[in-house]
Amino acid sequence: EGVTLNSKGYWEGSDLSGAFISMNSTFKNRYNAVWASWSGFACSSNKDTLTSGYGNQYSVVNGSGALNSKQFAIAYDSAALTCPANTYGNFNIKSLYINNSTYAYLGLKNGDYGTGGIGKKFTTGDWFKVTIKGYKSNLLTSSLDVYLADFRDGKSIILKAWTKVDVSLLGEVDLVTFTFDSTDKSGGWLNTPAYVCIDNIEFTQTI
Repeated sequence: EGVTLNSKGYWEGSDLSGAFISMNSTFKNRYNAVWASWSGFACSSNKDTLTSGYGNQYSVVNGSGALNSKQFAIAYDSAALTCPANTYGNFNIKSLYINNSTYAYLGLKNGDYGTGGIGKKFTTGDWFKVTIKGYKSNLLTSSLDVYLADFRDGKSIILKAWTKVDVSLLGEVDLVTFTFDSTDKSGGWLNTPAYVCIDNIEFTQTI
């Protein structure tokens, strides 16, 4: 909530700082000034739930942060955060809330060919997931998959509400990464918009 946003209601790294910091966690960002493009983490308060396409990449599909907060983080492409400084001990990551961005949700629901994208409308057998991995001193502690859309085994689910995810199996970590995969690919690259909204990350401290 303390991240300073621009006049359009988001921070995307154009200040070239390489990250924003929230509750002593560092959310890493890569910004290309030539192309005015970013990857990693952004922070936003945008709540347009209706507009399709890349131009609405900073909005969350349900229209607010988790538990009705104003601001939230957005992970795009591949993203990483470093955990709070361990001056008084180490940290176990406990849980976080996730939701789809409006851009990804409407692309999964309707396809986004007409809004500048190449993603298809999801049908039977399709899925879209984010993989969350924990690291401690550069060693993998554990990982888990969270499905943002799941059309396998008779399901037709596209996440549209903030959902609390138990990530305690990652254990004691100093780095957490987020990567994406989908059944909709061309030449090994995702056609699905690779975004997820994240809020209310909880840590427990170990001495």
